[in-house]
Amino acid sequence: MRSGRRLLARTATTVLLLLGGAGMPAAPVSADPGGVDLTVDLTGATIALGSTSKVLHLKVTNKGDQTPTRVVVRVDASELAVFGQKLTLWPGGGIGECDGDVVGWYCELRPDRFPGPGETVDLPVDATVQTDTPVKGRIKVTVDAEPADAYPADDSRWFPIEVLDRPEADLAVVAPDVTQSVRIGAGGSPEPSGTLSPGETGAVRYTIANQGLATAGGVRVELRLPPGVTFAEPAGGCVLGDDRRSAVCTYDELALIPAGQDTDPGDGLHSAVELYHLVTVSAALDAPATLRDGTVRVESLGQQLPAATDLARRGLPANAVAVRVADVDDSDNQDGFAVMLTADGGGLPITGPQAWLTAGVGLLLLLGGAVLLSITRRRALPAS
Repeated sequence: MRSGRRLLARTATTVLLLLGGAGMPAAPVSADPGGVDLTVDLTGATIALGSTSKVLHLKVTNKGDQTPTRVVVRVDASELAVFGQKLTLWPGGGIGECDGDVVGWYCELRPDRFPGPGETVDLPVDATVQTDTPVKGRIKVTVDAEPADAYPADDSRWFPIEVLDRPEADLAVVAPDVTQSVRIGAGGSPEPSGTLSPGETGAVRYTIANQGLATAGGVRVELRLPPGVTFAEPAGGCVLGDDRRSAVCTYDELALIPAGQDTDPGDGLHSAVELYHLVTVSAALDAPATLRDGTVRVESLGQQLPAATDLARRGLPANAVAVRVADVDDSDNQDGFAVMLTADGGGLPITGPQAWLTAGVGLLLLLGGAVLLSITRRRALPAS
């Protein structure tokens, strides 16, 4: 009897191990590491001497496969504090609950600013400058997450901050991730129409701002889309690459004045614009998915410009609208973006090869349960 029970136990253990192995794929479908994996970057940290303010951009990217439930960003500015009030940093609005002083501060991000798998969130940081001499220092930025970061080695970085005597234009670009499908509204501009799925059209949007001391006379934009995404149609002034994944757009007539001079909304002069390009996602792609490595890079074409009255008559490109902002520095002339796909219906079901794997595992579990039940019943029957 004991040997029969031992055989039953060994048999049951073997079946459970086999089922457990079937339920655990040998390798993840995505190359993302398991859990939360946050990284941090900073752009725009070079400021023209003579500027009184500039918006820097902290970027928190999630390279993992899980969305955090809590994110806290901490900034150690003690090495800037030795300069007194010459250069101070403070978090911009809409980030979350922030506290601290010029020596250091932290922000507990709002839930809508938690980066999902593959996503990047942009956190504006307001720099205030009160100096007539160059300043050079650095800050330490640390990001904490819950659940704990699976790869904490890149959760903290030092970034240089400096004020340079270079009275030039200073262009910055910010491109958010593409998360929604769009339709063309009554005014001819794209309007959100839901989550983005394979085969649908979205819009790459980006904002260009001049935070320098000179007017940028014309702007060149270079765009590169992630694999599986192509430009739906070329905008005016743009030349597409053969694969329709790259574009170079030259806006000779787009003049951006310094943000500090943009004080009258009705004068026809602009320090910042938001542009968009319609893009199409391949219908052959699986979803959900994160399509990475999209980039936007901008540069000024020159600084010798006509009088302000002539600038006001230039107008904006057809795919642009003027926006307000609260190249000395080329660290913020490029920004990356991802295209986030969901399955049809807006949810996140398991699709593609993973669906067959899940169905197969379910069938194995069902058959395994039947085997265990059969073994148990046979061992429990008395000998006749």
